[in-house]
Amino acid sequence: MKSHTEANRSLTVRLPAELHRAAKAVAARRRQSMNVLVQEALQMSVEQEEQRELEKAFALLARSPDECDVEYAFEAQSEAIFRDEP
Repeated sequence: MKSHTEANRSLTVRLPAELHRAAKAVAARRRQSMNVLVQEALQMSVEQEEQRELEKAFALLARSPDECDVEYAFEAQSEAIFRDEP
């Protein structure tokens, strides 16, 4: 849900006629507006790109597992989590 301070942005997109017809038909079958169809498609594209970037980052980490060792932080994390609150 968007906050009251978050504004929508407008975007003009030029589509080939055939893609426009096909998208309009998909939107009609789904009983949704072209606006919602385009928003969903863009959201999915952004999420897929973010997933690809994460996969690339994890692949880089996997190349150097010794440099990714976080064992040293476990003790400090345990102290912070399990300390007695006054």
